Amino acid sequence: MTNAKVNSRRRKDIFLSIVIPSYNSEKCISQCLASLRQQTQRDDVEVIVVDSSPEDISDFIHEKFPFVRVTHLNERTFPGTARTVGIAKAHGSRIAFIDTDCRAGDSWVDRIIAAHKNDKNVVGGSVANGTPRSLVGTAEYLIEFNEHIPAMPVGHVRFIPTCNISFKRGVFEKIGKLEDTIKGSDTLFCRRILLSGESIYFDRDITVWHINRTSLEKYLRNQYDLGFGGAQVRTMVEDQVGAILVHMPILIPFIPAARTLLIGRRLFKHDKRLFLQFLGLYPLVFLGLVAYSKGFWDGLKAVKKETREESK
Repeated sequence: MTNAKVNSRRRKDIFLSIVIPSYNSEKCISQCLASLRQQTQRDDVEVIVVDSSPEDISDFIHEKFPFVRVTHLNERTFPGTARTVGIAKAHGSRIAFIDTDCRAGDSWVDRIIAAHKNDKNVVGGSVANGTPRSLVGTAEYLIEFNEHIPAMPVGHVRFIPTCNISFKRGVFEKIGKLEDTIKGSDTLFCRRILLSGESIYFDRDITVWHINRTSLEKYLRNQYDLGFGGAQVRTMVEDQVGAILVHMPILIPFIPAARTLLIGRRLFKHDKRLFLQFLGLYPLVFLGLVAYSKGFWDGLKAVKKETREESK
């Protein structure tokens, strides 16, 4: 049998394509790919990395992880665009996303495939704390992933972070590419999934461990960027939670208090241990919430400025 025929047969046999966006990730991508190595040694799964780092890391990945297909882009792209490129190169009937700063659980691939074979078109999983010994890392985890902790009940949800979501290819073909935004493309993607008539199922046993930022500076910068992106999303989507802040920016200083209540109540209800960590780390948490609020304020100003310039 020729190589072309073998490749053609393999492409037809692929059920799941795992797409990973990458930018300057050489320090963390190894543990992500290592967690997938044993799980993907099968004919029905492929792994695709879309990298837009200034220096091409294709050789580095091919040498250590020969099972991975790598596409290098000449210009930096945000994760939404990189994921769209990866899907275009994928052969699977189902697509899964994971990030370079995540480590897949031992049965991650098997559980995703089982869920889709059980007629789930869109499936998301839980996010566990990959930096439990870091105070800063844990603070970031509690702010960013409190809705998707492993203790949350299974069932239908409105949002899943794109570090742990999978879907039938037809869903993507129906709703189109992910937005090219620094933050928030996952929010918009999930919203379009729901508007298309599909549902998102949360299976807490499909778990990834997120490697959070342990540097205070990087943690605060990330929260600022999340706030900036959050403002952009809410100017685009009127029915998004928090959209009132676009029309009443005087409320932005109250973001830390409002999010404190929401996060605290959620953790107290579903995981008392994490709730106690939230209380103990609250000074760090509060700094992150303030950074988010500042980012939201600046993001809203940037959108309004751009709108004024376009109207001239």
